[in-house]
Amino acid sequence: MNTSKINKKILLFLLLILFSNNAVASESLKKLSVSIPFPNLAILNSKEKLFIFDFEKNSTSEGYVINFWATWCVPCKKELPDLSLLNLKLKKHNIEVLTISIDKKNIKEQLSFLFNNGASDLNHFFDKDMKIYKALKLKGIPTTIIINKKGSVVSKHEGILKWGEARVVKNIINLLN
Repeated sequence: MNTSKINKKILLFLLLILFSNNAVASESLKKLSVSIPFPNLAILNSKEKLFIFDFEKNSTSEGYVINFWATWCVPCKKELPDLSLLNLKLKKHNIEVLTISIDKKNIKEQLSFLFNNGASDLNHFFDKDMKIYKALKLKGIPTTIIINKKGSVVSKHEGILKWGEARVVKNIINLLN
């Protein structure tokens, strides 16, 4: 193969990467065609106590944004401050932003990581065995799901997103109404 063909292939590959990143950034949240019930499985809260989400019984919120992440995930680290901004913007709409870590590190280390990366104001949960992650059949991280007040997943976004942007906030509110 000559050098010209190799250079064209490299250029095409780089353009593909460039445009795929822009597509993720401009993608909007979409409603699932069929909502999925959130699994009724125990994980740990930030006080290292077992916790089971029971949205329908114990919730006063209109909905939830739950982000799955890990300390070793570079895109996760990048979007943590945006999730805090999103939480501030959604509070007046009675929608809460939570995180669920699938990391194996101890919880104190993870909480320190969250504090140092702009996400200390969120409620954090820890799924070291990935029970909820697997039950929802998630594929990668970061993945963020939107849950209505009945405890059904109504939207899922795989990858990073600018969570604090006005259009994203509006999209979440519309998904939950």
